[in-house]
Amino acid sequence: MDFQASVKTVEFNDTGGNINRIRLKIMSCCEKKGCLILSKCKCDYTPMYCEENIWKLCNKISASLEELNCCSVVFISNKNRMVPLWKQRAAAVGRDHVIWDYHVIMLYSKWGSVLIYDFDTTLTFPCDAEIYWIETFRPELNLDANYRRCFRVISSSDYLQHFSSDRSHMLETDGNYKAPLPSWPAIHDPGFKLITLLLLKLNSEMAISFCYLFLVGRFEFRRAFTTSLPAKNIKQFCIDLAKRNLISSSHPSDLSSDDFKAVSTLPSVVYAGFDPTADSLHIGHLLVLTNLFRAILHGCHAIALIGGATAHVGDPSGHITDRVIVPDHEIDQNVKKISLQLMNLFNNFTEDNVQLNKHFSIVNNSDWHLKARKFSKITEYSIYFYIIDDVFISQCKIWSVEEYMSSIQFLEVCRDFRLGDMLRLRMVKSRMRDGSGLSCTEFLYQIFQSYDWYRLSHDYNCYFQIGGNDQLGHFDAGYDYIKKKTGKLSASICLPLLTDAQGKKLSKTSKEGSNIWLDERKTSPFTFYQYFRQKPDSAIVPLLRYFSLRTIEEIEEIEREHQANLGKWVAQEKLAEELTKSVYGSNGLEMAKKCSELLFRGSLSELRKMPVSFIEEQFGSASVQQLFRSSFSTMGELAERVHDGEGCSINKMKAGALKLNGIRYMDPDEVVDFDKICLDGKNITLVCWGKRKYHLIRWID
Repeated sequence: MDFQASVKTVEFNDTGGNINRIRLKIMSCCEKKGCLILSKCKCDYTPMYCEENIWKLCNKISASLEELNCCSVVFISNKNRMVPLWKQRAAAVGRDHVIWDYHVIMLYSKWGSVLIYDFDTTLTFPCDAEIYWIETFRPELNLDANYRRCFRVISSSDYLQHFSSDRSHMLETDGNYKAPLPSWPAIHDPGFKLITLLLLKLNSEMAISFCYLFLVGRFEFRRAFTTSLPAKNIKQFCIDLAKRNLISSSHPSDLSSDDFKAVSTLPSVVYAGFDPTADSLHIGHLLVLTNLFRAILHGCHAIALIGGATAHVGDPSGHITDRVIVPDHEIDQNVKKISLQLMNLFNNFTEDNVQLNKHFSIVNNSDWHLKARKFSKITEYSIYFYIIDDVFISQCKIWSVEEYMSSIQFLEVCRDFRLGDMLRLRMVKSRMRDGSGLSCTEFLYQIFQSYDWYRLSHDYNCYFQIGGNDQLGHFDAGYDYIKKKTGKLSASICLPLLTDAQGKKLSKTSKEGSNIWLDERKTSPFTFYQYFRQKPDSAIVPLLRYFSLRTIEEIEEIEREHQANLGKWVAQEKLAEELTKSVYGSNGLEMAKKCSELLFRGSLSELRKMPVSFIEEQFGSASVQQLFRSSFSTMGELAERVHDGEGCSINKMKAGALKLNGIRYMDPDEVVDFDKICLDGKNITLVCWGKRKYHLIRWID
């Protein structure tokens, strides 16, 4: 059917001549809100290669992870590969539209503003989403079904990691290209096999229009786990963990027998879970993460599963009473923060290993426990636009569809679990024995976690899991469930738990001051660096094997050097540098080393000469405590406030453990003299507990 003949105009409240007048106003407003406004002339662009143009744009934006998270890539096509778009540069003379077989654009959303980046539009670059919708898609036109446009939205980070094109779709039969090639090399991973047609259908329970992702022989967007990785990689990974004494327990329990033969046939995909019940990961998570990254070094694909859904339940492991339920809005915020944190950690990890950046995925179990989708509709003739993360075009009617796992579906999952097996879980027996009991919600947590593993095995071909030693019961349950559902074997390894000086597990609920967070707002690079730098010789060798991504041979060489130079902190220095760089990046490591040099190898007289801003910068915001002068009259009151460790602050003070600006204070009843305790009138005080535990006080009048 001819396209022009198929078009019927229906009544639509267009803004008409107002559009040109409001463009400038909208873009000015976006700039004031701090939105990303890029100039087209500063971006890579080649006509007829929209998918690569958008990939290059995402890559340019990726320098800022915050901005990258505001971006989504939008595919536009349909099953007939005929989608009419207006305001396109490629439109033939005398026509106001062009019919693409597919088109790719980028959607940017921040602070309530929604912009579209389309390199081929004659509209502004970027363009306000509502204006783009009206002028590019012409919703007032009643299109024939053959020309209905369908959309698929994909996160920009996923697109960056998994896009691949060998440009074969641009070849003519005579071997020449249909359009001049871009100046940059093809963005192609030879491990991917291009396909002729991949049609993924998304539908909603409202039975409205379908959304499609078309990859019609032109390029492909595939998850990295689909690559064919040798099965022996899991085996080599397990052998490496064993050499590092990192296998506390496993399921099956005889996993290590016969040189880990049991895992030699498993797919090379490994996952670990992280519940977003706090706004940051901590050092206990870092042990799991570094070993998840270690799996990548052995050629495996690693998956970090964020428990956006299970955080509403709470893992009862290690708790003697019911967990405090985190409000929904906090969980949502925590998911975003931890996702960004995981991306930062992985980016630091791959700084010198760029070739590994296609072997890590971040997945949220809300994808199968809870799905929230929004669809917008302008007229009864318009197509439906699939929108994520509350991004929508203004003045559109929004229909919200929330798809939960229904009660019946959950009961069907429960059918595969036996009550006797669930009651044998160590955590359950402990809670029942001490009389505190266990809520039904927490009792069922093991089913949720087992189902997570099953979904990862189904969707990601993942049959191997790592986690803390308190997760063994959950691993056992997941193993049994996967075997019942698929008939296939799986395996898991429990890593040792990190503990404090009293032998208690380091967790998000640890006493303030004893935990180390992976967020510089909560733990400064200096404090993090010194945590490992000050470890005693008896503890540093195991930690070096646990955390370092160096090979066993390299670690053994460091151990020999360390033993030959006891007292020179060789192993401590190596591990502190490696991990600080991994968590805070090169700048964070430099800051931590400068601050350490200042405090431990310099002199107080040098510190007095430096401006306050420089001193505070070296410590980092998390190591600067703000206090009101009016809150203290005696040194004992001050000691209690600035003490963040174990034991009684007054007793420690009397024993001579407290120093302010290098001067020891032992009398709790001494009156606070701010002229004396402030560093040369700088309104700051350098606090030291013991020999090496430093932080700053900034005084507020």
